[in-house]
Amino acid sequence: MFENLLQNVKNQRQLLESTIQKLIQIRSYSGQEGEIVKFIESRMKEFDFDEVFIDGLGNIVGRIGHGPIVILYDAHIDTVKVTDNENWLYPPFEGKIVDGKIYGRGAVDEKPAMAGYLLAARAIKTLYGKQELPFSLYVVGSVMEEDCDGYPLLHLIEKEGIKPDFVLLGEPTDLKIYRGQRGRMEIEIATFGKSAHGAHNQQGINAIYRMARIIEQIEKLDQQLPSVQPLGKGSITVSDISSKGPSLCSVPDFCCIHIDRRLTLGENKEIVISQLKEIAKSLGIVAEVRIPQYHGTSWKGTKFEQEAYFPTWVLAEDHLLLKAAKATGQQVFNREVETGVWSFSTNGVATAGRLNIPTFGFAPGKEELAHSDREELVLDDLQKATEFYALFPFELMKTLNEK
Repeated sequence: MFENLLQNVKNQRQLLESTIQKLIQIRSYSGQEGEIVKFIESRMKEFDFDEVFIDGLGNIVGRIGHGPIVILYDAHIDTVKVTDNENWLYPPFEGKIVDGKIYGRGAVDEKPAMAGYLLAARAIKTLYGKQELPFSLYVVGSVMEEDCDGYPLLHLIEKEGIKPDFVLLGEPTDLKIYRGQRGRMEIEIATFGKSAHGAHNQQGINAIYRMARIIEQIEKLDQQLPSVQPLGKGSITVSDISSKGPSLCSVPDFCCIHIDRRLTLGENKEIVISQLKEIAKSLGIVAEVRIPQYHGTSWKGTKFEQEAYFPTWVLAEDHLLLKAAKATGQQVFNREVETGVWSFSTNGVATAGRLNIPTFGFAPGKEELAHSDREELVLDDLQKATEFYALFPFELMKTLNEK
């Protein structure tokens, strides 16, 4: 039924490759996405999107169609930084194409999805732009995700009034259909002591020594955390430690650790905080346990903050959104597409984790190459993903009508 749509996408292969190449060539670290936003804005207008705007945070948003079912395609367009210690095969912002692969920062995480979204929307608009589409398809290039995953979509939904019924995320899945992720949160624990001169240390109470006992129990807790399918085991890691005292010749009266906590199903922030408070209580140590606030400023100068808690989420295997995704995969690949889950966190912590909006992920690229100097993408995979993005809204509507 949609052979013409898929053929239109195939015919635009050269434009697809030039688009992903340009996206990689534009450096877009978190908080510095202005140039890439302007490029995507120009492409959306060139491709005759029905609406194009930059929201108050700095996300770039384009819409195709005016139908009542609202579908949101999200691709974060910021990247982590390139460091001096990395050893790239080709310059990270060249977008070098060699033997059917493209290389560079963002070649996996996650500029391919944006390139695919743009060309998929162009194909839909070209073939069906004069018809009354039953859906409104929003293509979003979200900013600041690497710094505070979830917040850009939370802003779009809660402050800009875009209320999606369904969400597709463009984090790398290696052309599998991903339906969830472990959650994460950051925690700070502080212990307190009594300062004294180092030459008379017995007159003081060392806050570091108190913290050391807590850290020992945290290490044991990490080994005891449960594994729950399909997400597996949670984890807890002490990622930073600091202390204060009158001088380096003194007994420190304050110590603080920063914790990275990954959450499986059945774990939430209340459970985690309770576990850590119980550790301190069992040791007879007075400790302050809290979730810090993340503070950020977007490329537009918009300031924002959010509690550093990013909930776990999983979409049920029998959900109609997964049914539509699988049907789309069958059409594009002529086979059943595998399902899976991410090991890292995504913008789904906002849409699915906080707001309970049905969400899934599909994109080319291997997750394990993200944030590394080995980012590379098979361009044939990008082509197939673009076909998926073009066909999916129609398969979703078919699934909804069969409900």
